[in-house]
Amino acid sequence: MRFPDADVTTIDLLRHGEPVGGRMLRGSTDHPLSETGWQQVTDAIMRHTVGGRPPYDAVLTSPLMRCREFALWLGEEFELPVQIEDDLAELHLGQWEGKTHADVFSEEGTGPMSAFWNSPATVSPPQGEAIDAFDHRIAEVWRNLLAKPPGKHVLVVAHLFVCNGLLRQVLQQPLGRVLAMDLPYAAMSRVRHERHALGETSFIEWIGR
Repeated sequence: MRFPDADVTTIDLLRHGEPVGGRMLRGSTDHPLSETGWQQVTDAIMRHTVGGRPPYDAVLTSPLMRCREFALWLGEEFELPVQIEDDLAELHLGQWEGKTHADVFSEEGTGPMSAFWNSPATVSPPQGEAIDAFDHRIAEVWRNLLAKPPGKHVLVVAHLFVCNGLLRQVLQQPLGRVLAMDLPYAAMSRVRHERHALGETSFIEWIGR
């Protein structure tokens, strides 16, 4: 705790595990977790249990299966309330949805994807979601979560770009760096939000464990 007598909310961000089909530009393509993916996220949660229970008061999740199904299982297993938040869905990747990098390179060359990765604030995937629109919906989720947290310790189950976008709300990175963190499957990050006599402050305790 940085400030004496602060009211603290802890928010853990969990990227989903490996989906069926392995690595690809999945975006909003709705694949469930593979057996390996289930094991990855289960292990991630078990590393943070206290007395055999996860420390959470509530769970927020993306509506996509690779997040939602695990979140609902976790809620049922440990009697935790689960809220499905549509705006936590992954960035829509347009014509790249469901393709591997190799597929895209063979169809378009490396230019379009290189432009997107190097300048996502100004270049979007073909027919995909613009980063500024994505950032706006993620920022709204974050503001609502801090304003009305459903508990003192909350788990958010989401996606690579979404976790990056949520962490950007704390770090205030330039929008062009919104994809800067390559979080592996089942990586967990922690944010501590404090309400104190001087106002409110968010701190990142760790990223990508």
